Amino acid sequence: MIKTDVIIIGGGSTGCGIARDLALRGIPHCLIEKGDFAAGATGACHGLLHSGGRYAVNDPEAATECISENMILRKIGVKCVEQTGGLFVRLPGDSKRFRDMFLKSCEEVGIPTEVLSPSRALDLVPSLNPSLEEAVKVPDCSIDPFRLCMLNITSSRKRGGEILTHNRVIDIIMEHGRCVGVRAQEESTAEVREIRGKIIINATGAWGDKVASLAGSSVPMTLSKGSLIITNHRLTNMVINRLRPSSDGDIIVPNEAVCLAGTTSMTVSDPDEAGVEPGEVDIIATQAQQMIPDFRTTRLIRVYAGVRPLLEADDGDDRAISRGFRIIDHKNGMFSILGGKLSTYRLMAEKMSDSVMEVFGLKTKCRTAELPLEGQEELRGYPISNRLKTLENIVCECELVTADDVERVAREIGARHIGDIQHRTRLGMGPCQGGFCTYRALGIMQEMGRMTPEESMRILREFLQRRFKGIKPALWGDQLREEQLVEGIYLGILDMEQEP
Repeated sequence: MIKTDVIIIGGGSTGCGIARDLALRGIPHCLIEKGDFAAGATGACHGLLHSGGRYAVNDPEAATECISENMILRKIGVKCVEQTGGLFVRLPGDSKRFRDMFLKSCEEVGIPTEVLSPSRALDLVPSLNPSLEEAVKVPDCSIDPFRLCMLNITSSRKRGGEILTHNRVIDIIMEHGRCVGVRAQEESTAEVREIRGKIIINATGAWGDKVASLAGSSVPMTLSKGSLIITNHRLTNMVINRLRPSSDGDIIVPNEAVCLAGTTSMTVSDPDEAGVEPGEVDIIATQAQQMIPDFRTTRLIRVYAGVRPLLEADDGDDRAISRGFRIIDHKNGMFSILGGKLSTYRLMAEKMSDSVMEVFGLKTKCRTAELPLEGQEELRGYPISNRLKTLENIVCECELVTADDVERVAREIGARHIGDIQHRTRLGMGPCQGGFCTYRALGIMQEMGRMTPEESMRILREFLQRRFKGIKPALWGDQLREEQLVEGIYLGILDMEQEP
């Protein structure tokens, strides 16, 4: 049995941020995550560090939080943030009245803007639609959510935090009407362990109500699915937004070697059942090519969906719901935190940790806005070409991941899941989507004694099936031809048939 002060359920950006904050304040804690870090909405976002511009008109409170946290994360997370800058582009037919409201609202909440002529915007991003009327420059950035979570967890681990990934909470232990612990089941062994604590924090995002119900509580939220598509290369080096009220397909974000385009907003009832509909791919691609015409002929390599854990809607309109956050004290030893965005994860963690300190009667202040994220010295920054300077024995050509990278991560975390390697190195996240590097990485892990040949084949099959689920909606043209090549490699050359 593990005994601690605070149990954090959920290993997304908020949960990892809370673990870091509590660690810096000297509070013993244990974080439990059913998958790997960033397995939910954090890892399925569009990788945007918001300037707040998207919310300035209709949600000024969220916009204010975004611009403040944007400036903080630039300083403390240099190796997580690519300072791309962003443009809101107004195309023919887009309302000039909304443009005026946008500029006024940005000024009121403190978001710096610069109005650019079409020629100046095209100088910055030559791939833009040459018919644009004008553009507004804002301090948007690209952010790596996987790195962000890992670095927050580094601070926790260095100070004795207990971290349990691939452990699913199956029960909340109640005594005299209060939550005093949890039972968690390990994924690969099915072993159940008991963790006891004085406070439980439910930071599970879209799964918040399911977890709260284990303690006889509920969390009022609206689950909003957002789908995105990935291109096989960068079409822009700046974040591109459509200068209009929020709608489907109004943003393109450069991220490492690719671009992410989205997003949609659809209410769902179960986060585990959220998938991407073919019509969503068409909508996003059609809207994206209005901003960047080259999108029309660019190869789409994958689609995916994340589920936003929004505050409960009053009128059923997902996009009208505030992107602010809320902390709920269930008055039984459990707190739930919901809403918010990746961009405001640090602020959410600070406020949640403040609540913990109040319960414990302690006065230690938050320091997460001042201290740089630990572990960044071991990371290479942007752009991706920086990795070429020191690389040998490359395993993943798309993301320039070496055999040494795979071995290092496998040793550090005792990895038995290819996804754990992927999230820490970006292996398989590039244009080939793991088709040409996954079996190499599994071979390395097998040689290290991390798994048997039979286990590696099972893991490879599971990975390929999971990846195909995201690739299938984008299968046409060049992407279809590449997928046929990958299929030929695995079924023909490697003689790998599906298990009966």
